[in-house]
Amino acid sequence: MKKLSTAMVILILSACASAPATWKGMSERDISAWKDIGFNAELAQAWHGAGFTPEQSSEWSKAGFKLDSAMEWKNQSFNTEEASNWQAGGFDLKTAIESREKGLSPVKK
Repeated sequence: MKKLSTAMVILILSACASAPATWKGMSERDISAWKDIGFNAELAQAWHGAGFTPEQSSEWSKAGFKLDSAMEWKNQSFNTEEASNWQAGGFDLKTAIESREKGLSPVKK
């Protein structure tokens, strides 16, 4: 019985050490906002750490963007709708930037 108890303690401690990100550093209000859009602590911390609000994160996610892609488009001053329209038109980010600099815009979806 003692071996079983020791094994259980080791298992529990191992699980805690490999637990995903927590809500640490966020207020109850922030946590609620992230949960309302369906983000867990790990996703919320990643998007928050990249400078996105829950609302922005929700918009980009609903538009089909992963965090890395959303950051790239946002860092080039595209909002969610613009980025979605460019992608729907078959443009990658580089081509969208070049086209926008020429005064062009994609056909809205």
